[in-house]
Amino acid sequence: MASGDSLLVFDPLSNRPPTANYASVDLRSGFIVLDFDDTTDEKALFHAVLPSHYSGGQLLAVVTWTSSTATTGDVQFRVEATRLSSGANLDTLPAIDGSGNVTSSAPTTSGQLVVSETPPISVGGAVAGDLALIDLTRLASTGTDTLAGDTEVVLLEIREV
Repeated sequence: MASGDSLLVFDPLSNRPPTANYASVDLRSGFIVLDFDDTTDEKALFHAVLPSHYSGGQLLAVVTWTSSTATTGDVQFRVEATRLSSGANLDTLPAIDGSGNVTSSAPTTSGQLVVSETPPISVGGAVAGDLALIDLTRLASTGTDTLAGDTEVVLLEIREV
């Protein structure tokens, strides 16, 4: 597999929301988006099997998003990755294997897409066929996130580095 190739692509309807502080599904110009609030750290959860062409390298998360209204300020996302292999117990999930934060500036026009990439994320010992749990959180409570209003996530892509 070539470095930078897509492993997994998640649209908003792939989200498996947690029981609290979850991003909400919304519609913008016919596109389904996940709205992340500007006052609470909200999360979206995704899971999928790492495909057969995954060679065990680090992951890069690419978040495609826009703002509901804002055209100034910065948004900060965190992407966390955990792997579950055969024999894992769903009642006692393992610790997060790796995470990466990305801070991006608001689009110059609300609705304009912004593509943000995390630094490489290590997922220790992951192999093709493992279940990957991916958490996407807007870190609204940090001083780094200054974008007023919702961010609207259109797509989350996971690539191998």
